[in-house]
Amino acid sequence: MPKRPSLMLAFLATPAVALALFMAASTPAEAGCSKRVVLYDASWCPYCRQVRAILARNNIRYTRRDATTPTVQAEMKARFGNTSVPRTLVGGVLVNGVNEAQIKKLCRS
Repeated sequence: MPKRPSLMLAFLATPAVALALFMAASTPAEAGCSKRVVLYDASWCPYCRQVRAILARNNIRYTRRDATTPTVQAEMKARFGNTSVPRTLVGGVLVNGVNEAQIKKLCRS
């Protein structure tokens, strides 16, 4: 018994459709940041994890500074007065805590 053409077409089209949907979903409308971004964080910090996810989701490249090391702690105390994390510098402008809207705004301006 011959197979139905519509089922064969659906079977063949499924990978192509899945690939097209994946490509569309993985391409953010506004991606990246033309400014230098530096994240002061700690691997154990849940808020830092949220900021890293924001940066990844928006395809923003950044330099990560580990706030658990003595050198970075001294740098943070001199620059900010304490070692609270997360702290994100976008083009030299400080974003304290988790604030996706402000990070995106600074990257656009």
